[in-house]
Amino acid sequence: MVAIKLRNRFLYLAIACFAGLIAIFVVDGYLGIYDTVYVTAREETEKIEADYWLRQQPEYYPERAGEDEIAYCCIGANAGDTIFFRYQIANHQSATYSTDIQASVWRENEKVVDLFSGDVSIEPFDDATVEWEFPSDDLKIADIETERFVRFTVRINRGDVERRIIVEFFYPEGKPLPPEYE
Repeated sequence: MVAIKLRNRFLYLAIACFAGLIAIFVVDGYLGIYDTVYVTAREETEKIEADYWLRQQPEYYPERAGEDEIAYCCIGANAGDTIFFRYQIANHQSATYSTDIQASVWRENEKVVDLFSGDVSIEPFDDATVEWEFPSDDLKIADIETERFVRFTVRINRGDVERRIIVEFFYPEGKPLPPEYE
């Protein structure tokens, strides 16, 4: 009788350890700060989740944006179009998360224009969303006569985290130049 009770204790202990290991994997995979970028251009919305930048081999056009950094490529738009960005940050932690968010447009390692800058404070297990627009009319493109596809990099900075998205504008033949170059 004593041996049967002892054997059941070890069975219960083994089940409890197994359940604890499963709980650790679930909690570890859930807790953290996650960001998602939604980009709308040409009536299509693309969703770029946080794990895109964590992959060693991205499946969708890996584009080098620095030594070890991957940029999401490519969001296409026509001259005169406006691209809409929605940046969602999910706080899956038990503490309030506060950070500064900045979005800017770069070309050939030079800042072209700032799109958004602001502070965000997110309550535990909540999320926050910020939105901004990227109008192509505000761009200063000096070599538009020679280039018909012009690429820019949108950099989104959240604290120490930087996300890069390559945006490509198409300037068809005969399209009027922006006001700066007429």
